[in-house]
Amino acid sequence: MIKDRTIKFLRCLFNTPSKIPVEAQIEITNKCNFTCPMCPREIMDVPLTNMDFGLFKEVVRKLAGIKDFILTGWGEPLLHPNFFEMVDFVSSINPKARIRFTTNGSLLNKDVRKKILSSNIEQVSLSIDGYSYDAHNPLSPQHNGHTESKNIIENIKALASERNSNRRPAIVFQSTVQNNNIKGLKNLVEFAGKNGIDRMNLVRLDVRNATGLKRPSISEEGEIYRELKNAGRDFNLPVFFINRQGILLQMAGHFDRLCFRTIDHVYININGDVTPCCILRKMKTGSLLKDDIGEIWQGKIFKKFRANQLKVCKDCDALKKRHHH
Repeated sequence: MIKDRTIKFLRCLFNTPSKIPVEAQIEITNKCNFTCPMCPREIMDVPLTNMDFGLFKEVVRKLAGIKDFILTGWGEPLLHPNFFEMVDFVSSINPKARIRFTTNGSLLNKDVRKKILSSNIEQVSLSIDGYSYDAHNPLSPQHNGHTESKNIIENIKALASERNSNRRPAIVFQSTVQNNNIKGLKNLVEFAGKNGIDRMNLVRLDVRNATGLKRPSISEEGEIYRELKNAGRDFNLPVFFINRQGILLQMAGHFDRLCFRTIDHVYININGDVTPCCILRKMKTGSLLKDDIGEIWQGKIFKKFRANQLKVCKDCDALKKRHHH
């Protein structure tokens, strides 16, 4: 993993994309059992449907050489009836593939956990934006993100405790930074540390398409990150926030002129179209029903995107140090 990060750092530093993508995120479903204020699915006009399993197989066959697979779109992956068949198919095509997905945790029942633990899934990311649940005194979450409930909390505890001694799959909390939920996030850090969660990734809230949704200023972000990182040390939980960048990361990102993601990442939408990322899911650079990933990645459309990326992505600060809104 250290080697992979070093290679990516050098790619970014010298602005040299990989020969083929290292990471492919596949939009296997956009259906979800949650409706969160921060999620722009409806504003983006994302089709609320599943990827056909046959189409998925065609897509994966065209992704030869890809190391990392993220089986997550704008929905809850565990709602797809073929989810575990998809995991097994990726492993059959590429036994060394690293597979991960993101879930809201509500469907992690005993049977699902058993399938996860017996699969080749390397990482389960839990979208959870605070901890306010108390079995004796239930509280309403004070945030606008993914809610927690007794069911979700118990599911997370069980998944963590049922892992074997090698702690696989890794369990990661993915939490948006919100200015009204520092207490909930601190509680979440404590819960994560006490239950063997491997790390917490903090995510900057995207409010471009969310009317009325506010987020902390860049200085407030820094204060929240410092508090949570310090709290993480108390509970042996690593806490990361990509937007709080030291000078080396700033240099690798060419001081916000280059995206860390698109240097070696593609997003594949429900139709099998290759796009630069989940936000740009309609920016078709090619179709895996026609071409393989190498031809698309090195093709004219992707090269044009890279040449104009600063203009195309000027309003996005998801992975930047600078705060646009």
